[in-house]
Amino acid sequence: MDVLEIIRSLAPEFREAIVLREIEGLSYQEIAEVLNIPRGTVESRLYRGRAELRRKLTGY
Repeated sequence: MDVLEIIRSLAPEFREAIVLREIEGLSYQEIAEVLNIPRGTVESRLYRGRAELRRKLTGY
């Protein structure tokens, strides 16, 4: 399985946060502004999205 396929399989709210942070290199505050959500929500989505990525990549 390709890493991009795994990213695409994430829930949209996790996927967009991961892409903006890890691929686009935006700061947490910039992501909050782009998505029009609180910074704490960005942190939560990144935490959950990364956890899901780790789970899906186990044994890869």
